[in-house]
Amino acid sequence: MKTMIYKAIDLFSGIGGIRLGFVLAFKERIKFVYANEIDQFSCETYKANFGENPQGDITKVNLENIPDFDILLAGFPCQAFSIAGKKRGFNDIRGSLFFNIANILKHKKPDAFLLENVKHLVNHDKGRTFQIIKDVLTEDLEYFIHTKILNAKDFGVPQNRERIFIVGFKKNYEFKFPEPLNIDVKIEEILEEPVEESYYLSHEYLEGLKKHRARHEAKGNGFGYEVIPKNGIANALVCGGMGRERNLVKDKFLPNAWKKEGDDIQLRNEEGLRKMTPREWARLQGFPDSFKFPVSMTQSYKQLGNSVSVPVIKAIAKRMKFTLDNPIIIKIPRINGEEKKLLNLLEKMYSRKEFTKTGIKFISSIETFIENNYLRISNVNTLIKIMERYEISKIINKNQIKFHKKLVESPSREIFIKNVRELFKNSENQLTLTDFNLFS
Repeated sequence: MKTMIYKAIDLFSGIGGIRLGFVLAFKERIKFVYANEIDQFSCETYKANFGENPQGDITKVNLENIPDFDILLAGFPCQAFSIAGKKRGFNDIRGSLFFNIANILKHKKPDAFLLENVKHLVNHDKGRTFQIIKDVLTEDLEYFIHTKILNAKDFGVPQNRERIFIVGFKKNYEFKFPEPLNIDVKIEEILEEPVEESYYLSHEYLEGLKKHRARHEAKGNGFGYEVIPKNGIANALVCGGMGRERNLVKDKFLPNAWKKEGDDIQLRNEEGLRKMTPREWARLQGFPDSFKFPVSMTQSYKQLGNSVSVPVIKAIAKRMKFTLDNPIIIKIPRINGEEKKLLNLLEKMYSRKEFTKTGIKFISSIETFIENNYLRISNVNTLIKIMERYEISKIINKNQIKFHKKLVESPSREIFIKNVRELFKNSENQLTLTDFNLFS
């Protein structure tokens, strides 16, 4: 049997962090047939490492010029959508950068995709942005999606960097996100030695940072520079000076120096504090030391602050490869009208947050179920099994335990739905949804 070579495209490619993660996971079994990036300097770094220039404006791309492919990869910017009406769909995303991704998915229909974004996307615009994205991917484009927030520190790099990942398949394949690797890596393991003196903060600059932090602390804010201990982990890398100032390290003490003889401007601080180097930032993102940065120091910091954690991408890519190589389709037997209404109600309760505090606690406790299975299960018995599997009684209070146990322990589908009616008619659990009349 011939081993399949997967074709992939790399959108909003930046310096190629997502591509690198997939190359490391798929090895010779992936071929990139297209890439697109608008930033000129990122394109220079991309070309230096992959031999291709992805320069282009995705909003002006002719779909006919994109070769056929199997996997779409994209780390797209977070944008709010203009809600056109009650039905959230394709019309709501027109004019957004996500629309370009969706439009390519619509016309090319690849087998799978991976989308990456900041964790904030989940709650952006009160959750509307993320909900529209999910609605478009599942309802309009008919993909089966899996979503999860993963942290880089759980995958072998000392950086606290949380990102939301959306994995989609054209068929309802069984898929699981990677579990944390439980590798304890500290800052000291990625530091360079020796480091050029230019990375050390001047006496005056450090004094300015101290005054800036003191002003914010007086106002009750947490802004300001931060020194990361050698046995600690870095804050999330971000663009701009603050990204570097929140990740200072204490290094060897250097003798003081002056800008010029007789000058009172001190070039070194008395505490041995310095910025991390671009190579150290690259290591925090999981890039190998062989990865080239043919751009200025400022651009290198910017590119790395905008990039992804390569080990996280590699771990997800390995799971996607396994799923595509060993597809197990989750069968979706037909569900009856009342069951579908029940599942729709549960989905609305969770995603729209139009219900009481008791409802919030209950539905939040089965978040994973709602995210990945809400209209993809065979029947209510499967719902009960999923709830039992996640052992939600361990993460909710006593009142909620009573609430969920009456549902989980329902001996039949009919009693389950009957219990749902009774529980939500109770004043303690009363829904504010007008949709409740579906069960009356």
